[in-house]
Amino acid sequence: MTQNPPAVDANALPPDLLTKPDVRVETLENGLSLLVCREDSAPVVAVQFWVETGSIHEGRWLGSGISHLLEHLMFKGTPRRGNSEMARDIHDLGGRLNAYTSFDRTVYYTDVPVEGWVQAAEILGDAVNHSTLPEEEFEKEKEVIRREFAMGRDDPERELSKLLFGTVFTRHPYRLPVIGHLDLFNQLTREDVLAYYRERYSIENQTLIVVGPVDFEEARGHAQRLFGGIERRPLPDHVLPTEPPCQAPRFRRKEFPTKLTRLSQVYPVPGVAHHDVPALDVLAAILGDGRSSRLYQRIVEIEGLAEFIDAYVYAPSSVGVWGIDARLRPEREETVLAAIGEEIHRARQSEPTEEEIERAIRTGLMAELRSQQSMRGLAASFGRGWLTDRNPLLSHAYLQRLEMVTPAQIQAVAHRYLIESRRSTVVLAAEPEEMAAVPAPDAAAPSAYRKAEPLTFPHVTALKVAAAELPLLTLRLTLPSSLLHEPPELAGINRLASQLLRKGTKRRNAAQIARSVEQLGGRLQCDSGNNSATLGVELLASDAAVGAELLAEILLEFEPTENELATEKRKQLAALEAELDRPLQVAGAALREALYTGTAYAHSALGTAASIERISLDDIHRHLCEHAFHQGLVLTAAGDLAPEHRWRPALEGALTQLPPPPVEDAAARVIETALDGEMRVEKRMDKEQAVLAIAYPTVPVRDPDRLCLDLLDQALSDLGSRLFVRIREEMGLAYFVGTTQFLGRGAGYFCFYLGTDPGQREAVEAALREEIARLVKDGLTQPELDRARAKMLSALKFRTQNAAALAFAASLDELFGLGYVFSDRQAERLAQLSLAEVNAVAARYLGQPRQAVALVSPN
Repeated sequence: MTQNPPAVDANALPPDLLTKPDVRVETLENGLSLLVCREDSAPVVAVQFWVETGSIHEGRWLGSGISHLLEHLMFKGTPRRGNSEMARDIHDLGGRLNAYTSFDRTVYYTDVPVEGWVQAAEILGDAVNHSTLPEEEFEKEKEVIRREFAMGRDDPERELSKLLFGTVFTRHPYRLPVIGHLDLFNQLTREDVLAYYRERYSIENQTLIVVGPVDFEEARGHAQRLFGGIERRPLPDHVLPTEPPCQAPRFRRKEFPTKLTRLSQVYPVPGVAHHDVPALDVLAAILGDGRSSRLYQRIVEIEGLAEFIDAYVYAPSSVGVWGIDARLRPEREETVLAAIGEEIHRARQSEPTEEEIERAIRTGLMAELRSQQSMRGLAASFGRGWLTDRNPLLSHAYLQRLEMVTPAQIQAVAHRYLIESRRSTVVLAAEPEEMAAVPAPDAAAPSAYRKAEPLTFPHVTALKVAAAELPLLTLRLTLPSSLLHEPPELAGINRLASQLLRKGTKRRNAAQIARSVEQLGGRLQCDSGNNSATLGVELLASDAAVGAELLAEILLEFEPTENELATEKRKQLAALEAELDRPLQVAGAALREALYTGTAYAHSALGTAASIERISLDDIHRHLCEHAFHQGLVLTAAGDLAPEHRWRPALEGALTQLPPPPVEDAAARVIETALDGEMRVEKRMDKEQAVLAIAYPTVPVRDPDRLCLDLLDQALSDLGSRLFVRIREEMGLAYFVGTTQFLGRGAGYFCFYLGTDPGQREAVEAALREEIARLVKDGLTQPELDRARAKMLSALKFRTQNAAALAFAASLDELFGLGYVFSDRQAERLAQLSLAEVNAVAARYLGQPRQAVALVSPN
């Protein structure tokens, strides 16, 4: 901080760390705002239309969700394009198309390879400005959104958010959910939506944002040619009501069919432009952002009262909230609220330390740097700044304000805003019958921009991806431990072991490890999946030595305590229970059990309640030593590699001491399904929606057929796919429909899934099976294949935006025996793949009698 520098010079931020992007702004004659930023780091362009209208601007339709309904209808047709054609045209360019509605905006966006950005902008602008909102699509889309209402009522996080905003705000439109209230939504007519569209989508209420390797003058010329002729329409002023001050504490509780209680406690604060908000942000970071924060250390780590806790500031415009969210066992609600109250009292009574402030500032800086790792992230940052303050570089200015925060200011805002009389507390609580003990659940791209390259390192495979645009460095160890290394009685050990990697060494406990990284604004990354685990650290490049030394220490001196093991077990059991709240995850678990009974793939990476309880520290050490901490791991360094001398010695010394990889690897074996026909599994949940999933066993991740299966997955999973068009658009039977894959080193499956009204279960399954049969018989069409191929080739280009993601993908390819250049070979193979090859694979796997069917229905 500039006014009160930390005592330790090593923690000081380097000057001019955050480069200010060159954003050019212009307003066309008709009022359209144009923001263009040239960014040459990847061959990708983000194109976004920001319309300054959201649920708080709905006027006489307030609370109906008309903004959200309009967003859904926007791609249904224009005079130039019919239903689904816009999505298909974008996908033909290799792009991705999507949109979202918020309180204060509706955003339509696409990411596309640079050569197609002008066409993508024209398509997006055509939808935003010339939609016809076809009458035949109106009621169909309303029914789709009714399914979304049901999904929201099934989702505890959404229900908590609705409860919170409806409690904190009594006059301001933030009190109303963006999706609206169902009874008001049902009253909307097409004429209402057309009137709202004409009123709020005036061209002067729009901003076009273009970020990528694009020249400003060229972009301005295209914007003028494509959109300069659109006439502006009158745009009425929209004055939002002032929220009256809260005079007494508010408390609301809602029972919900869930295994874990969720609670939020918030206080009203001013909007982002207010001079107190930076200090409020720092206060939130000190109390609840990261594992070394006060609340996380006390409530999650030390006292074990909650499974998750976080503090935040949500202050988008003129009014916002400072809040704390927690997820916990129902019986611990009062204890957690009391502990939160004690920590808030402490914040009001004493100033934070310089170390805590420095960590908070670095956390904010690192968040901004991370947002700049993709064109979409940059465009979104510019859009938020423009919408809020007519300053696309608002985030940069805000960071400067953040660095000026003093300890006295932080204590002052705690006194000023965290007042008991203004507090609102909401609790989404487990229903009484759910409060008993929970039973165990059922058993990189070819590009001239950047690429992965070998990194000379003794004893291990090492890769590097250079990206000097941002002063970030990610050091990652991709560990070969996987589900196939888990004996059935220890299912979930790979996940548990990965989470324990941050929990202690012979020199430091979990809190000290977290503090050492978060004090520098960095992140210690420990995770696992079906096929690997990871141990990594992301820091400023100038702090690389700290990260390397920590990774070396964990490798050689890993030593968590029994208490830390108990804490992580508790959290993993809670994550298992959280899966039981989500019908789609319940369906996936049923599929795995049906396909791979008795094998390591029968359960998710979380394991089972029984197996988690059985795991000991000796088991953890044995698992890591035998399957993770050996020279079969892959090291990656991604980002600003210039200070290599700072981090190489520590890692070389540690990796040299690791044993060689085992001669025989359990992850090399193939897991066969025991199914010889169809198996149906039905689950009941206290939810409103029904989920259907059909899975066919396929092949492990290394199999040559994998590429054809990936193309099928791409072709069947977007907004222009035959499944989406037929089942959701034409028949209106499902809210969501698509495909996914389970990708394992020893097996795989291809899954069709959808969410529907319970009364439509038989009709929607018949329609889905009809589409599968048609796919097996006739295969994809050439346009479908070309579109999927373009999307996959584009995905390889998109990956080049983030050096760490590119390096991680290459490390997995290397770990699986595919080679780090697999992405380049994949691109070549994609270009050569024929329609006949893809359709032969579709018939081979999707036409087989072996299949698992999971149906999750309301009680």
